[in-house]
Amino acid sequence: MSPPPLWMSIEPLFGYTQMLLSQPGRGTLLQARLAKAPVQPGGVSMLLEALSAWEGKPLYAVLDADAEDVQAHPERWARLLGEAGQSPRITIEWSSPPQGRLSQGRFFKGDFSSFKRLIKYAATGQR
Repeated sequence: MSPPPLWMSIEPLFGYTQMLLSQPGRGTLLQARLAKAPVQPGGVSMLLEALSAWEGKPLYAVLDADAEDVQAHPERWARLLGEAGQSPRITIEWSSPPQGRLSQGRFFKGDFSSFKRLIKYAATGQR
């Protein structure tokens, strides 16, 4: 039986991008607030590949399609994530949280319920 994959939620906001990396059975592995978009071409691809390589597992990334910056610049996010989707170890889905936008103010205060909802919905279709 293969080990469970990694799951990353990506929420691009106007000033920054929030990310949460988790694995079933282990919980949250990494949470980050990064610049709104990578400075170097291929930055998203390099980040996702590095995380996959670090843990030695495939990675499923879920982009919040309702996020502010995705709504304002969908073509940029399609290009950035298209580069990352070239890897056989990386799978990327665009999804909307089942109950509206992800909360941004509570990101670093320990409430990840909205991120977990997004990942669960993208992975299983369950609300």
